[in-house]
Amino acid sequence: MTYSYFQNAKFTGSYPTSKDMPPEEGSEIAFCGRSNCGKSSVLNALTNNKKLAKTSKTPGRTQAINVFEIGLNGDLNIIDLPGYGYAKVSKQMRAAWGLEIEEYLTTRNCLKALCVIMDIRHPFKEDDMNLIDWCESKSLPMILLLNKSDKLSKNKASQALISAKNKLTNLTIEHFVIATSATDKTGIDTLVEKIEILK
Repeated sequence: MTYSYFQNAKFTGSYPTSKDMPPEEGSEIAFCGRSNCGKSSVLNALTNNKKLAKTSKTPGRTQAINVFEIGLNGDLNIIDLPGYGYAKVSKQMRAAWGLEIEEYLTTRNCLKALCVIMDIRHPFKEDDMNLIDWCESKSLPMILLLNKSDKLSKNKASQALISAKNKLTNLTIEHFVIATSATDKTGIDTLVEKIEILK
């Protein structure tokens, strides 16, 4: 699998609200997850650019909607939504982020799929399930990443993947479950494939 299409990715802007975002063009795949799920690292692994999305040891740094243009013709944008569920920001700020995520998800017509990123060691938290249920209710395809798979043995990572797939067997929407690691690039090729299918 070649990463060439994604290696042309560029950061196009950070927007406080969905209303501030550029006009809708092409397709959008939105990345979201709890603030400690490694979302920025996945984006950097996907685009093979360690500096594209800012990573931090302090979760919750993405506090706006970040837009990344993929490819040269601008037919695909990856949308980096604010992380949710981080305890060390105020409830008021968490609520505001939640409203912005909801506003984006419900008003953006070019959104083709949601990529929900979870820590493979702590999957299916309440916020994650809310997003999965929302995708189901809106018939929106979903890619579910069990990230940080390098933190587990291959056997335990495989078991976690099987368990996650079993948990989602009743979903009617198109969905893919992938074990990923931004550290060793496990599953990144598969993620590229699934984005290509859904965009």
